[in-house]
Amino acid sequence: MSDSENVSGVCFDMNGDIRTCKFFYIMKYTAGAFFVLSAAVLPLWAFLAVFLILFISSFTPLFQKAAALFNLTGEDKLRHLKFDFRLLAGLMTLSFAVAVPLEIYGKNIGIEFPSFLIFQALTVTVFSTRSWFSLFNKVTLYEDIREKESFKNISLLYEFFLIALRVLGAFLAGFWVASFTGYDLTPDFLNRLFFIAMIGAFIGSLFEAIPSKINAIASIYLGSLFSICLLFMLNYQTPWLETALAALFSVVLAFLAYRYKIADVSALFSAAVLGILIILFTNLWWYILLVAFFIFGGGFTKYKFKQKKAAGLAESKTGIRSYENVFSNSIWALVVAVLYGILSQNPDWGWLATPLVFAYVGAVATATGDTMASEIGVTAKGPTYMITTFRKARPGEDGGVSLLGEFAALAGSAIIGIMAFGFGMIDSLGLSLLVAVAGGFLGTNIDSILGAVLQKRGYLTNSGVNIVATLLGAVISFALFFLLL
Repeated sequence: MSDSENVSGVCFDMNGDIRTCKFFYIMKYTAGAFFVLSAAVLPLWAFLAVFLILFISSFTPLFQKAAALFNLTGEDKLRHLKFDFRLLAGLMTLSFAVAVPLEIYGKNIGIEFPSFLIFQALTVTVFSTRSWFSLFNKVTLYEDIREKESFKNISLLYEFFLIALRVLGAFLAGFWVASFTGYDLTPDFLNRLFFIAMIGAFIGSLFEAIPSKINAIASIYLGSLFSICLLFMLNYQTPWLETALAALFSVVLAFLAYRYKIADVSALFSAAVLGILIILFTNLWWYILLVAFFIFGGGFTKYKFKQKKAAGLAESKTGIRSYENVFSNSIWALVVAVLYGILSQNPDWGWLATPLVFAYVGAVATATGDTMASEIGVTAKGPTYMITTFRKARPGEDGGVSLLGEFAALAGSAIIGIMAFGFGMIDSLGLSLLVAVAGGFLGTNIDSILGAVLQKRGYLTNSGVNIVATLLGAVISFALFFLLL
């Protein structure tokens, strides 16, 4: 097959299309760098005006003439380009439409909105997997690269490399803009800047990896912008080396989970985000405790897998976890860890540190107990009963419990309690077991009740049930602190 083909009298120059694709993405990176560098001389209202003009221009014939420079005359590719251009220009317009009045009037009402956060999110968005892959491989613009073997073989390597670029780019963009907008670049501020750049980069990669009906540009930009804004508002920072080591450790553990088919790519990045935040807001042992849940979950999913598969009770994708599994079981553990990190540094709220430790243990124990009860309980040879009526139920039915499953939930909760004591989170072994079993065992059975009452009727999904159950498990353990006073 030649580089130039003639189909139905129309000539296609494949090499020309590939060169056009590379030129397009080079221009994309150049434009991104130009906007960030322009922050040194342009006020915010100028960016608002520029992006508004760009957004409006996409509805005029001028846009088609500009697209023709990239040989984008085909209806399908032109439609893609219009949508992506309008979306990004529209999002940037909205961002600056919020930032401009806050810059002018925010100080009067006690609200600060650092404009460099917008440029950090923009930098994270510019470094997309598609664009970077297209620069170094023979692909055409808007070609579906997901099925290409060359992409499949190195896509994860690209993702890790892009995370590094995103972190560096977001940090430098924040540093550049902050230096021209009146911020004192102290070591603490730079540590804070690196911290939010790291989280924003991982969140951006996570949203890019999550299958979604929402356009990737919107997902990456909004996900990274909201996350770095939230973290900046929390006014929390750690030394940059500690942040980098936490990220490295979390990525290594998440990669091992992916390598041994416990997690898919979206779960890999989800676990990495959880790891970085939990380690930096608490310490390494808190994250190891959560990792133990993932190991137990992955291991017991494969327990008697053939038997469960034959009975139609096995997890889909041979038990490989996705981002949905990760967050539905861990979101409250993350919230508690962040609260612990913030409140333990506040003299007025430091007294909540210990009950928050209890809550964290209860949330992890609930997730562990529920997973072990589900994966082991369905293999029980004895009868299964509906938890709400005590009538016989089918193994694996929502709300069904068995004696083996209850013992598994108790064992899983107790293991988390023993580990929490071993990690120094709770000083007394007896107290640690009580906290874990109370939260985990009761939380697991609440999960079953929710399954029987709400999930069975379609009011909650399995993930929704897990979110509510782990919350209640955390609340039970949290309340136990005050009951024992």
